[in-house]
Amino acid sequence: MEKNKNKLWFSTKEIADHFNLKPATLRKHRSNKIDNSLPFHKVGGNVRYNIIECEKFMDRQCHQ
Repeated sequence: MEKNKNKLWFSTKEIADHFNLKPATLRKHRSNKIDNSLPFHKVGGNVRYNIIECEKFMDRQCHQ
């Protein structure tokens, strides 16, 4: 993901690609309010993922 190297906010598709997940899985987790899902923000009606928050979240999940 070289083109997103300096990018902070990712769309659902971009963050799914980054973590090798399916966008539908992320959408399902959001709609079902799954506690153990990537942190996201709604910005002007659009869902965005902060890459720093998501990386920290994944690190915590891997070290539990």
